[in-house]
Amino acid sequence: MPQLMIDGGRRLLLAVVVTGALLLAGCGDDSGKEAAPRAAGSAPADRATPPASAGPSVTDLNQDGEPDAMCGTQDFGGGLVLQIRCEAGYENEPPEGTRLVKDSLFRLPGYEADLTGISGSLIGAPDPAGKRVIIVVFNSDNLFETGSDQISSPDTLDATVRLIDTLFAGSAIQIRGHTDGTGSASANQALSERRAANTRTYLTGKGVRASGVTTIGFGSSRPLAEETNTDGSVSVEGRKFNRRVELVIRVP
Repeated sequence: MPQLMIDGGRRLLLAVVVTGALLLAGCGDDSGKEAAPRAAGSAPADRATPPASAGPSVTDLNQDGEPDAMCGTQDFGGGLVLQIRCEAGYENEPPEGTRLVKDSLFRLPGYEADLTGISGSLIGAPDPAGKRVIIVVFNSDNLFETGSDQISSPDTLDATVRLIDTLFAGSAIQIRGHTDGTGSASANQALSERRAANTRTYLTGKGVRASGVTTIGFGSSRPLAEETNTDGSVSVEGRKFNRRVELVIRVP
């Protein structure tokens, strides 16, 4: 009987010793390791990286972190309604020798982007909902021969496809044709419509990444510049500036 008690005590003591050794080994493993360092500014592994900005803001041009004050909206026809900033100082510069008509679309702020290969200008403004609207203004003389609706110089449009695919993929695009004030209203209207349609055919044929591409022609009804100088003479530069195609890009 005493021998049984001694054996039982030895077994109990052995179990305690083994258990303690295992606990000490586990504690030594944890205390001997440090958490892997994370680079400064990096996000935790379970946090998604935010998407890159699609381009400059059109509602905070002075970049003070506050929305710019808007003094109403203006309807430019064809469903294009844009907010108008109260503060001046960000307007586009018209071509030399031209005078903008009152409330010209081209008086709105310019938009910064790489226009390599593009013979045109950019306008940027918010729509009534605050969404970005970018407008590419091409001079028709750089795309079409006089009086023609056939694209004769596609390089600008090729570069524009690259611009849209890079910065504005998935946008809805409206192509707007315009003429100067020479010729009959009916002939100008028809020419502006054909030029817009052929521009659409070219862009879609190149596989432009847009959610939709529509067209509209305005003839000579929406000039950007005066076609008469202050002395009453014809403004050749004004007429040239009004012969244009516009791409209205509604960024999603």
